Amino acid sequence: MNLCYFFIIFVEMEIADLYDSLPLDVILLWNEESLKLLYRHYYKSLVAFSDRIVDDRFIAEEIVQNTFLKMWQKHISFQSRNSLSAYLYNSVRNGSISHLRHSKVDRRRIQSIMAEFSDMGADTLNEPLLQREEIFRHLLNAIDKLPDRQREIFLLSVEGKSANEISEELHIKPESVRKQRQRGFARLRELLRPEDFLLLVLLVIK
Repeated sequence: MNLCYFFIIFVEMEIADLYDSLPLDVILLWNEESLKLLYRHYYKSLVAFSDRIVDDRFIAEEIVQNTFLKMWQKHISFQSRNSLSAYLYNSVRNGSISHLRHSKVDRRRIQSIMAEFSDMGADTLNEPLLQREEIFRHLLNAIDKLPDRQREIFLLSVEGKSANEISEELHIKPESVRKQRQRGFARLRELLRPEDFLLLVLLVIK
């Protein structure tokens, strides 16, 4: 299976319900359905995770794609959902750091990144980090259910951009940004747990 075919199978994929349980037994079949599940449950959050390391969205997407493809080729087995999550984040972390090394990035930056994720082992992920990434994954999945313009505004907001900055980038009025954001909040309140919604508010309101 080449990378082009690997992503064609996701074009008409439906977004999973936010708090669906991930059927590990289906993942371990390592067929097209396995790849769809990995994509819709993990792709966006893993790309964001890698992007925080490599600071390049395109490279981050390649790293995550390659991680999924290698897992499919090797038919890796997992005992639990947590071990699957740990493997994914560790693999993407290692792939991201490997990219930095081959790109001859300053050694001090690489050491700083390795120190930040020093608690990540081969088969485990330190619990606070895993919880943080899982919450972020839930937020991204919820935002992905919004109408196009609202989704675009929320993703830019999560990146830390203010309403004025978003209005300039999207060429719309700041009032329109705030109105779309208000409508999006109403929808996300229905989709998210109260504690996750509060976190989203803290991330977005500026």
